[in-house]
Amino acid sequence: MTFTILGRDPETGSIGIGIATYSLAVGATCPFILPDSSVLTSQAAANPNIGKEIITLVKNGYTPVHATEQVVKHDPHPEYRQIALLTSTGEMSIHSGSKTRSFSGFSKGQNCIAIGNFLKSEQILIAMTEEFNGLDNGSSLSDRLIAALYAGKNSGGQQGSDGKHLDERSACLMVHTPGEQFPVNTRVDYSDDAITELKKAIDAYQPMHKFYLARAANPVNLPPQDRWSEDLDMSSG
Repeated sequence: MTFTILGRDPETGSIGIGIATYSLAVGATCPFILPDSSVLTSQAAANPNIGKEIITLVKNGYTPVHATEQVVKHDPHPEYRQIALLTSTGEMSIHSGSKTRSFSGFSKGQNCIAIGNFLKSEQILIAMTEEFNGLDNGSSLSDRLIAALYAGKNSGGQQGSDGKHLDERSACLMVHTPGEQFPVNTRVDYSDDAITELKKAIDAYQPMHKFYLARAANPVNLPPQDRWSEDLDMSSG
């Protein structure tokens, strides 16, 4: 009951993932990001240890694609899993198990992968990659990932075991840009309209990301957060 978009910006080197689902707190279990290397999802019968194992192997010298292949090979239940990985250089590794709930599959686009299960149709994933690739280069990676999630939602989204539509109840967006100490990581754990709430969260957070990066690096001469926010409001107004 999940649809996900993994994307990269070859101009900036940024990598990111957007994910939405009927399940709750998806940001806690499915998406993973290894800064300056890879972004991945482990979903369907989600097991967060899969993502952790892949990242550990990459840190120990495996290529991201080889690491994914090894983890799938040793998983006792690979037929119930979906795993997708996209590297900062554009390499892809995709696994969609034979027992994931229909419609289940993936769509490759230029610099992106859409993958999902328990969907209304294959068109949801095609619409996501087309939307991601259709936006002009002036759009940020975050904007393109959110737009792809909306494309999946508006194309039919998820359906339950009775064939009826299911709303997205949680969502997450993660983006890492080279040179930044930590990624943008924004999530909605429970909502009746999780993608819309995620967009509100990222729109509010994005202007503050530079503040949090600066505070982590050197807080000595940084103004208080409320004053920073007021200055942002004044400059935007």
